[in-house]
Amino acid sequence: MASKKTAFIYKILLLLASVVFIILILRQLGTINNTIEIFSQGSWYFLLPVIGIQLLAIINKGAFYQTLYDYFRIKENLWRLIKMSLASNFINLAAPTGGLSGMAIFIAEAKRHGVSKSRATFINFFAYFLHYSVFVLVLLFGLFYLVFNHQLYQYQIVTASILLGMIFLIVVLTVAVVEEAKRLNKLFSLIAQIINFFTRLFRKKSVFSNEAVNILSKEVHESICYIQDNWKGLWLPIFHVFLVEAIDILTIYYLFLAFRYPIYPGILITAYAIGVLFTLVSITPGGIGIVEAAMIFVLTNLGVPVELSAIVVLAYRIIGYWIPFGLGFLSFKSLQEEKILKLENGSS
Repeated sequence: MASKKTAFIYKILLLLASVVFIILILRQLGTINNTIEIFSQGSWYFLLPVIGIQLLAIINKGAFYQTLYDYFRIKENLWRLIKMSLASNFINLAAPTGGLSGMAIFIAEAKRHGVSKSRATFINFFAYFLHYSVFVLVLLFGLFYLVFNHQLYQYQIVTASILLGMIFLIVVLTVAVVEEAKRLNKLFSLIAQIINFFTRLFRKKSVFSNEAVNILSKEVHESICYIQDNWKGLWLPIFHVFLVEAIDILTIYYLFLAFRYPIYPGILITAYAIGVLFTLVSITPGGIGIVEAAMIFVLTNLGVPVELSAIVVLAYRIIGYWIPFGLGFLSFKSLQEEKILKLENGSS
């Protein structure tokens, strides 16, 4: 419990650091007075659509997992998947590991449906693969837009290359294992041997047995073959992934409308793409500080006033990052309380 409170306090401090970061940028540019003036001119009724859009975003993320689970013939309640997706998001922000830490929520729930942990792990990896693949389309648009406006910088190219390289590697491995199941078994065996070698140095015990590797490779290969034979059924999960991107872009759009600024779609999508890119590939949790700086930098270079850029970016980060973090904390706490109650009642 103490560790959870520490993590929550840590995130609050990061939120304050994010706000201070924006203020320091404005102070450095000498635009605090202009920022206050822009705040006073805001049309706050535009925030109502933003609230509605964010509610839709929460429901849509749960619906994505429900359609994906249906695709793999696993039945789960939409409301529970909404709670699980919020809790997973909270874990990802509290313990950032590229999204891997949040998988634990879904994998832990797999037992309720008689689904093995290896299959549940694959399904969640596949979920992230769909998200990243769709986002790459948005990112490529943003990068081309920066090229055409002569605003593409080396740090943006390097960061994008890291993400694209990761996705390319996943695609290559997928194609390889579809061709022959033995390749997948050899790959997992090699990874297991490496992990076992290092763990034996400290624990004198291997983590993965040959039997566990064989079961894992078999189930993953069967899942990949299932996708290969039933790929047309993925249209609904992919639709929900596209909706995730559209909802976030609409959020930024309405925030600009709240300050009577008719932003061009190209600028809007580009700023969003750069923001998400630095959220995924960042040395700070959730890209704190780096995302704000990157988005403001892109917006101002594309002609948006720096004061307005700072306000919209900060509002977007609070709405899209910090509010879901708080809801995720409550969802995670609720799921943990359910588990404790089941243990007390003698059920698993």
